Amino acid sequence: MDKKPEQIEKQELISDKIDLQDAFKKFRKQKFERLKHSKYLKSQKEQIRRTPDFKENLRKKFVEQAKKYFGVPYHKRYLTPEDENYNSPLFLDCCGLIRQVIYDLREDFGFTLGRWNQSYQFDILPKTITKEEAKPGDLVFISATYYNEKLKPFPHKMTHVEIYTGGETGEQTIGARWQRGVVQYHESYKFVSKTYHTMTFIFKSIDTWLEGVCRSFCEEHPWRDDRDNWVPDKYSIFNEEWKQ
Repeated sequence: MDKKPEQIEKQELISDKIDLQDAFKKFRKQKFERLKHSKYLKSQKEQIRRTPDFKENLRKKFVEQAKKYFGVPYHKRYLTPEDENYNSPLFLDCCGLIRQVIYDLREDFGFTLGRWNQSYQFDILPKTITKEEAKPGDLVFISATYYNEKLKPFPHKMTHVEIYTGGETGEQTIGARWQRGVVQYHESYKFVSKTYHTMTFIFKSIDTWLEGVCRSFCEEHPWRDDRDNWVPDKYSIFNEEWKQ
């Protein structure tokens, strides 16, 4: 008995979806193999990464890479079409600068940072140090209270982050500090903000990053990173339950 057109169309649709599922399975398998290979390469680098010379050189590279972004504006929304940097191809706020530099040096660090802000970066650096213990490349975080009480504070009340460099003043940093400013040197990590007050300066060592470790050390904020994991929802044709 000949099949009706709608039956044929339905069968073709099912066949197409099954083909897509097979293609997706192949894609996931290939991705898994790439991840395994990536982990293998990372493990091969671990012995090198743990040496003092490697970590010291990476510290220097981290600072030097940050300098390459001098002059990059903070954010377009704070500028007008008349501003010189309005059409800049790149904008970096305080945490964006850190994230970009780590991305540039991802082969050396062995990871990239998640998309979250300075609170996240604070939580993935477990070692708090004094200003006297800080080395060029360590980070200076600012925990503060917003003047505008309607603004929801970030975890740990984190409002800002900069890269400590020391310099001649012993307090010099590199950072994107001002909304209408650019990435630049700042002679001191201390400053007066029009946005927040009661500032606490917290220095964090980047030693764990230099060792290739990037994870949250805060029990309160796990900061789940799902960049390498994607689970199709129940309505997706890629879901195994779709056939049932």
